[in-house]
Amino acid sequence: MKIFRLLLVLILWPFAARAQFTDTFDTLDPAWVTDRYAPAAFQTVSFDGDNRLQITIDQTGSTANRPAPTYSSDFFNTQGDQRPGGILGAWSLSAQVFVSSAFDTTTGQLVQSDLWGHTGTNSANGDYAIFGLTNASPSDPLNPNASDRSFRFQIFDGTSTDPTSWFDAGVPSGFVFDGWHTLTETFTGTTVDYLLDGVVVYTDPSNDGGGLQTAFLEAYNFGQTDGNGLNNYSVYWDNAIASVVIPEPATCALALGLSALGLVWAQRRWFGRAA
Repeated sequence: MKIFRLLLVLILWPFAARAQFTDTFDTLDPAWVTDRYAPAAFQTVSFDGDNRLQITIDQTGSTANRPAPTYSSDFFNTQGDQRPGGILGAWSLSAQVFVSSAFDTTTGQLVQSDLWGHTGTNSANGDYAIFGLTNASPSDPLNPNASDRSFRFQIFDGTSTDPTSWFDAGVPSGFVFDGWHTLTETFTGTTVDYLLDGVVVYTDPSNDGGGLQTAFLEAYNFGQTDGNGLNNYSVYWDNAIASVVIPEPATCALALGLSALGLVWAQRRWFGRAA
């Protein structure tokens, strides 16, 4: 009977929509733990008619106010939480972000917030798939007065040892501010595709993929001050989903064919023994 159960799994597997986690942030799941350095807030709040995740950055987490020397480096300007991904093979990670019109500025508050996926087969290898928004200068990101500031979506196309490789995904024509937008990262088995509201905006063929080890939601502390030392910003996220990618129809058909042949073989072997 074990062979029949195994073959049944093979038949049903290609059609299984296996979500590893779905987080609506009605409450804050304890699976989320601090990554690098805690932001001023990583919490569930009521916003835009529902409970959402709020990430808040302020001067309490700036370089000048973090405990030295342990947390003095720019590495700890990235502040947020992470949770286990736990997916081997092809995967998809998505989340919705509220894009405020206040972010669309070249003179006001510096902002950056991202959805991260750590790829690979274990915690010691792999790369980072990063998709997010910013209005900071690409050449002088800590300078709020930089002349090349612009709001845009951006994608990290590098490795953990090359933190400068950012791709400018721009802003789609007709983009609507003060609304929710879905960012998705999908490892297909050979590439990582980045989708904004369901449309592929970038494909990274070099990412080694191999699994989703960890999911992150992050924001960046620019150390900006308004003279009172408390200049801050908040970004709202919702509906974070990590799931196993469903195979293509051709793959499903092949699996079904092999499963059917296996059932015939097993049936003949079973009844041959019974005779």
